[in-house]
Amino acid sequence: MQPAAHRVERLDRLERIIQTQALLVQADLELAPFMQLVVDNLRELTAADGAVVELVEGDEMVYHSGSGVARQHVGMRLARADSLSGRAIAEGVPLCCHDCEADARVDLEACRRVGVRAMVCTPLLQSGVAIGVLKVFSARPHAFDEGDLQMLGLLAGALAAAVGRQMAYDARLLAEARLRSSEERMRAMLEHAHDAVVSINDQGRVSQWNRAAERLFGWAPIEAMGQPVSELIVPPSLRAEFGHLIAGFAASPNLEDVHQRVAIPAVDRAGRTLAVEISLTATRVDGRWELTAFGHDVSERKHLEAKLREMALCDGLTGLANRRGFMEALEKAVSRSGRLGHPLALLFIDLDGFKQINDHFGHHIGDLALQIFARRLEGCVRKGDTVARLGGDEFTVLAEGVDSDAHAEIMARKIVAAMDPPLEGCGVLLRASIGVSLYRAPADASQFLREADRAMYLAKQEEDSNGVSIFQPVEELLD
Repeated sequence: MQPAAHRVERLDRLERIIQTQALLVQADLELAPFMQLVVDNLRELTAADGAVVELVEGDEMVYHSGSGVARQHVGMRLARADSLSGRAIAEGVPLCCHDCEADARVDLEACRRVGVRAMVCTPLLQSGVAIGVLKVFSARPHAFDEGDLQMLGLLAGALAAAVGRQMAYDARLLAEARLRSSEERMRAMLEHAHDAVVSINDQGRVSQWNRAAERLFGWAPIEAMGQPVSELIVPPSLRAEFGHLIAGFAASPNLEDVHQRVAIPAVDRAGRTLAVEISLTATRVDGRWELTAFGHDVSERKHLEAKLREMALCDGLTGLANRRGFMEALEKAVSRSGRLGHPLALLFIDLDGFKQINDHFGHHIGDLALQIFARRLEGCVRKGDTVARLGGDEFTVLAEGVDSDAHAEIMARKIVAAMDPPLEGCGVLLRASIGVSLYRAPADASQFLREADRAMYLAKQEEDSNGVSIFQPVEELLD
């Protein structure tokens, strides 16, 4: 029968083990301070000189937390194959070394470096996998008995579970911190982005509005958040159409592939019209779709593009459409006439004697003659007719809605008459020869223009034409 004092000592140790288990189970710390709590309590329970948590890292055991003399050796690495800790991992049982100087299982060099003569280590198992060991050691040989070995065995299961829980807790804290950091970086990037960033939910209400959006549209984020975006930046004439688009967006089951780059009209807080180029993406936020537009003002660019296009289609001397601009208009008019049957007349006009004007009076008078000719020509046509200078002394008039030779001839005679007054200051007389053609399907634009050109040459050659000739197809001449 065991002595009473010994029984009291065992009960006291068991009570302290239970208290330690309860303390560790209730601890809610990050991993490093938790493991420090573990080794501090273990050293006190065993009256050891040092206690350490070693974790497995590949083929090595690494000191992660130390108490007592082990604290200064945190970070030390031992080969698993040559240490008592590694053997405990391999065998899956607690091991005791009574004297390191006489035990071949230990890394003797490491023991001497730390000052270890006796030690006990027990594996920490999670789901049957060893993640490390708990170890206590002493500078005295035979410092630990069977009771110490049993005590570490009793603690091992609870401690491994607690360490595992703390590792998971620490990993969760790290993940949350990384997520917060990532979100903060993303918010900062969006907030300071050069492009306006506007997000809307499936109800069309603003969920994100950065500083660039405030600069572009004039609404502060506090004013824009939660408001219908249509009332902030969509032109009134487009709001009904925008509402239909949002309704379709909200009902769509799959928007992951929505990646568009488009230029759209918008308005700012003052009602000014803007051209905004946006890159549009769709994402799922809390199970619902959210559209995000990254945009910038391209009004000036659009204005410049329109100006350059106008210049590309305009004759620099007279301000009329040039050949390219005229052919675009002619092809569209021919297409409409072919589809809808709208009548169409084409007048091909030549400024007679232009070479002689240049030769006799000089090119500056020749340029003036072309400009005056163009102004008088414009004064003879209807609003909506296209007047162009094809080049040199050749001009054209495209008149939609003219359905008869007689109507077209009246227009041509009016132009001829308008050229009668001589140019002021030099007495130069302007004369015009005009060929007229009515569109007849299925002729294309080039054929239509050739017909009017042919009629113009007839007007020059026939003395009784009085400057105007009407194109007659061969079949009509035979009739």
